[in-house]
Amino acid sequence: MMPTPFQHLVYARDMLADIRLPETIRQAAHAHLGAFLLGNTAVDVQSLTGQPRFDTHFYHVHGDSAVRAGETLLATYPELANPARLDPTHAAFVSGYLAHLVWDECWLRDVFRPFYLESSLWPDRLTRNIHHNALRVLMDRQAEAALRGWPDLPSLLGGVQPDRWLPFVPPEALFRWRDWVANQLADPDAVETAQVFAGRMGISPEHFETVISAVEQDTYRPRVPGLRDALSTFEANALTESVAALKGYWEIGSKE
Repeated sequence: MMPTPFQHLVYARDMLADIRLPETIRQAAHAHLGAFLLGNTAVDVQSLTGQPRFDTHFYHVHGDSAVRAGETLLATYPELANPARLDPTHAAFVSGYLAHLVWDECWLRDVFRPFYLESSLWPDRLTRNIHHNALRVLMDRQAEAALRGWPDLPSLLGGVQPDRWLPFVPPEALFRWRDWVANQLADPDAVETAQVFAGRMGISPEHFETVISAVEQDTYRPRVPGLRDALSTFEANALTESVAALKGYWEIGSKE
């Protein structure tokens, strides 16, 4: 329902380049970059494990909560809550995981709820999901193209050795997730995003590609007024909030 793994990798790069991120955190992430990047995608591992979405995302798509997903994660699993007490590679991974949660929550708030979930534009749930997922595939493809300029990215991810880093996910699942993401980055022809989405929605890949093309050319109906501006707002808000979340996480360790 939220940004795809390729999008999250682009957002991870944006966070590391942001001047508001303290240099100590930037260095900690760069020192274990593969783990940080894996954490930025691993929230979606439930697509492999079949777990309920809340078990890895720590927020509900329907309903509001004053508690952020990252806060719920760390309160539920306090063994992850202090980066100073973790192996540095593990701390980098958890940092990425927390950042992913922020970007997902911002997408839910700034894009999915106002323009899809709660919008009267869509005649039924399937139409809404088709158009929302078409937007996600288009952004996924743009992100994949941007990541081609990062030639060592597949090896960075593929070299990570997660060691029971998530107490709520089977250990072998992170290895399978790592390989699935790294293999698609290494071979663009292996990217399965559109096929996976079409299969989940029960529509043909050909029909889905028609909608994706219309979204790209801005010719689809119904039009979604204000969506383009909302996407820019989402990215600005999520970058600010994810940097703040990383600062807050690492301040826990610095105070000890």
